[in-house]
Amino acid sequence: MKISHCGDIHVEEDRYFGDTAQCLEWFVEDSIHANTNLFVVNGDLTTYKQTIKERNLWVEALIQMGSHAPVILVAGNHGKELDGDLHVLARAKAVHPIYLCTEPEFIELGDAAVAVFPYPRKAEMIGDEQNLHDAFAWQLDEFNRRFERRPGCYKLFFGHFGVAGARVSSGQPLVGRCAEYPLDPLRSLKAQYVGLSHIHLCQELAPRIWYAGSLSRCDYSEVEDKGYNLVTLHAPDLRPDLADLDVEFRMSPTRRMVELHAVYEDGELRLPDNLDLHTLKDSRVKVVVTVPNGPDHLLSREQQDNLREKLLAANPTELKVKIEHDADLPAEPAPIAAAHSAEEKLRAYWTIRGFPPVERQERLLAKLAEVENAVVSS
Repeated sequence: MKISHCGDIHVEEDRYFGDTAQCLEWFVEDSIHANTNLFVVNGDLTTYKQTIKERNLWVEALIQMGSHAPVILVAGNHGKELDGDLHVLARAKAVHPIYLCTEPEFIELGDAAVAVFPYPRKAEMIGDEQNLHDAFAWQLDEFNRRFERRPGCYKLFFGHFGVAGARVSSGQPLVGRCAEYPLDPLRSLKAQYVGLSHIHLCQELAPRIWYAGSLSRCDYSEVEDKGYNLVTLHAPDLRPDLADLDVEFRMSPTRRMVELHAVYEDGELRLPDNLDLHTLKDSRVKVVVTVPNGPDHLLSREQQDNLREKLLAANPTELKVKIEHDADLPAEPAPIAAAHSAEEKLRAYWTIRGFPPVERQERLLAKLAEVENAVVSS
């Protein structure tokens, strides 16, 4: 039996929609080419409540999936997935069934038994952490009892939640940000493959326990490869040597996201010395420029344009420049603040910004004089 396990797709119309849609379409096509027997989309299909464009993309993808194999949708913690936002997707018509799980559920699917644990609802998270963990352990014990009553079946578990000790894309443990459960109850599951989502970094937490990671890059901190897990179960029994299980990570065509840090000091803008511009081709690039505090140190428009021109020559698919002031450095007296008349303030501002041209400055100042004279006359 083959299972295509992905999660955290985060289709968002106003943010990287083209890249995310391409990765979703690739996931479907690659899984069909691998002749998968089951699709599992494990939570966070969108980031907010679905827009019409996002919903249409998902309906088309689900029909294509369901025309090849059964599909299981698991509710995540983003948007309104626990409040009915996914129901319209579950009504998509295809050859094979499309299951929607917004509560813990046990699905019997031919010769497979699948336990599903979506992200908990807010009401379930009220109370102390111990009660939450006890309820989690009880539910997994119940899944184990149901697995035991189905000898000869492939046994799978899928859930969308955090696990203590899991690493996120920045390399730090996930602590106190979400519904988080201990690892030990998951170790005790009688499932051949425990597939998790919610954390965007693909990783194996323990034998048989995997986070598939996100299908595409959602943030500049996510420098690791993205994709999905293609799981193959060779026999319907747990073997101590794991001979019944193969997990292959299939890398998606998501674009690279590169964050560069530049420094502006003594009138000079310096990019990292080890920067290879060729690596920026077809990437999403964000440049953070740190400058000393105070208006006197503002980058001129010419300097910003030169920076953009240099980086755009590398043909990135997107370029953002963010200017940050070093708050630790004291601000020097600003020429604008020291100026008294409107003309002096304008001239000081134009000097800092490096524009507009001198001829246009004089025309604007002449207009300013006309306005001031008119005000005084009235």
